[in-house]
Amino acid sequence: MRTKAVLRRVRSKVHFSETTSLTLVLASLSFNDAEFAEHMCVKDGVIPPFYSRYVQNVQRIIESNARLEFEAIWREHARTKKPRSVLSDEISLEIIKLDEELQKTALWDNVSLRKTIMQEALPVTLREQLGLDTILERVPVAYLKAIFGSYLASRFIYLYGIGSSQFAFFDFMNQKLKLV
Repeated sequence: MRTKAVLRRVRSKVHFSETTSLTLVLASLSFNDAEFAEHMCVKDGVIPPFYSRYVQNVQRIIESNARLEFEAIWREHARTKKPRSVLSDEISLEIIKLDEELQKTALWDNVSLRKTIMQEALPVTLREQLGLDTILERVPVAYLKAIFGSYLASRFIYLYGIGSSQFAFFDFMNQKLKLV
């Protein structure tokens, strides 16, 4: 089936290793040294319970991202008839472009919005272990802004598609602001 082949391609993309690496870096930035050793380091062949839960959480995030990307590619293909591989690249470029534009806005300065988006974007196991405020205090702002921008950009492009209007983004942000 073509659907399964496309989904396999999406899942095998760089996003898997990127998401895995970024979430490991995020954990290392979120924990202090003692917490990192306790929760993320294998000792005498024993995997810490947090680490096992965190890996499962990251796997669910990767699967969710792959599903969202697959659905966006599928919709764009139905609309444009472009090859799915081309659409995959176009979607990635649209996300990067919007993320770069978002980095230049004042959206980050809205603390309530920032916390709402970070609550959605950060792995639940890490939030439960440390609390959102602790993560926001410990992780460098530039790293958090990158997560904030890429999360908003990807969710918008996955939902509204390539070449969506500024009005669509306004609608998307209004929906996010209602959650604040």
